[in-house]
Amino acid sequence: MGKKSAERNLRLEQLRREQRRKERRRALLIYGTTGFVALAVLAGIIVYSVVDNQAKNEQRKVGYVEAATPAAVAAGCTGIVNDASRGSEHVSATETVDFEVSPPSSGPHDADPLPDAIRFYNPDSGIRLERAVHNLEHGFVVAWYDTELPDDQVERLRTVAEDAGPRFIAVPWDREPFGEDKHFVLTAWNRTQRCETVSADVVKEFVDKWANPPIEGATWDSPTAPESGAAGGTLDVTADGPIVFDGGQTPTPGAGTMTDDSAGDSADSTDSAGGESDSGGEGDGSTEP
Repeated sequence: MGKKSAERNLRLEQLRREQRRKERRRALLIYGTTGFVALAVLAGIIVYSVVDNQAKNEQRKVGYVEAATPAAVAAGCTGIVNDASRGSEHVSATETVDFEVSPPSSGPHDADPLPDAIRFYNPDSGIRLERAVHNLEHGFVVAWYDTELPDDQVERLRTVAEDAGPRFIAVPWDREPFGEDKHFVLTAWNRTQRCETVSADVVKEFVDKWANPPIEGATWDSPTAPESGAAGGTLDVTADGPIVFDGGQTPTPGAGTMTDDSAGDSADSTDSAGGESDSGGEGDGSTEP
C-alpha cells in the first residue's frame, strides 16, 4: 500500500471516529433533553395536582366565600359562603327551633320536609320554617324572603320560582328581618348567599351549583347535603296554614302557590317517624293533599 493510500485511510478513520463521536453527543443531547422535558412535565402535573387539591380543600372549608358573579353583583348579592354545620337532628312537629343564624342553612328540623309540588309560599302562609330546613338536608335550595322585601320583589320571586326547577322552594321568613338590606337569601345545606334584590340569573346559578350536590360533599369541612337527592315531604300543610286543592291541581290562596305542571312532583311516601321519605328521587305523581 502506497504512502498516500495509508494517509487517506487514516484520515477516513479519523473522520469516521469524529462522526461517531458527534452522533453519540447528539443522541445524548436528544435523550437528555427528552428526559428533562418528561421530568418537567411530570413535575408540572404533580405541582398542578397539589395546588388543585389545596384549592379544592380551601373551597371546602368553613368560612370560604366563593366570589360573587357579575349577575350576583348586579343584584346586590354577597358571594356564596360556606357555613359551619349546625346539626341535623329532628324535632317534634310542634317544637319551634331557635336557629343560631337567620336564615339557617342547616340545623335541627321537622321530620317532615315541605312537599316538592309547591315552589312558592305566600308571605302570610305561616309555613313551618323547620320543615324547610329539612328540605335543605335533602339537597333542595330554599330561598328565604323576610317581611321587609318589597312587594314587587316578592311578586318577582313568585315568577322566578315557577321556572327554578323541582328542587327550589321559596319560603317567607316571619321572624326578625335579616338586616343589612339583604332581604332575600338563597340557601343550600351549609351554603348561603344574601341578596338585596331577586334575580332569576342568580337563582339559576345557585340552583345549578348547589341543588342535589354530589354526596361525597357530605365529608367536606363545610359539608353539603348528606341526603342529597331525597324527595320532599307530605302535601299536608294544614298545620302550617290551610291549603285546599281545587280539583287536585290548584291551591287556594294561603299557604302556597303551585303550577299545574308541577302538581305531580310531590312524594306521598313518608316513614313512621313523621314524614322522612324513603325515596331517593321525585314523587309518584300524587296530587292529593
